[in-house]
Amino acid sequence: MSFHRLVRSDLDRYRTTFKLRGQKGSFFRIALESFLFKPGFQAVFLHRVAHRFHRWGLTWLAWAIARLGQFLTSAEIEFNAEIGPGLLIAHPAGIVIGRGTALGSNATIFQNVTFGAAGWHPDQIKTFPTVGDNVFFFAGAVIVGGVTLGSEIIVGANSVVIEDVPDGATVVGNPARMLPNRGKETLKSWGIETSQRSGS
Repeated sequence: MSFHRLVRSDLDRYRTTFKLRGQKGSFFRIALESFLFKPGFQAVFLHRVAHRFHRWGLTWLAWAIARLGQFLTSAEIEFNAEIGPGLLIAHPAGIVIGRGTALGSNATIFQNVTFGAAGWHPDQIKTFPTVGDNVFFFAGAVIVGGVTLGSEIIVGANSVVIEDVPDGATVVGNPARMLPNRGKETLKSWGIETSQRSGS
């Protein structure tokens, strides 16, 4: 996907949030406010820039932009993390998205969420989470190791996810326990369209 389309997809998520709150505004107004005043969007945008430099082989520039993003927003998003379109970061403080993390489209992330390795052992330090589409990560959630999370999942606040999670589930607790299909049901109650394959 082109850089322009990625940024537009991220802005569309913020536009949706405005509508959910009953706020009115043109796309131009929402874009302007997001670029100037929304640290969550700023964190996402600077990651898009850093990742683009990474893809072009300009590693030092990628590092510089990633560190600028961390300084400005306090979200540490490594430039080589693979993040799909439509990322919404509600509050960026304390977020860590480690190298090797792969997030699908339309992820929603709140403060103090971590995606990282499970440990320093050579078998662990290179493995990171892989996540499907339309997944919500609430404050303080920790997802570590080479786990795979499906789509339409909700990860509750302060949950620690160390095992794979199928489509449509909700996971809560430390260590996280799984509630099959509850994620899909909750997303529907929020008015969020879910795919037909969830919960299969």
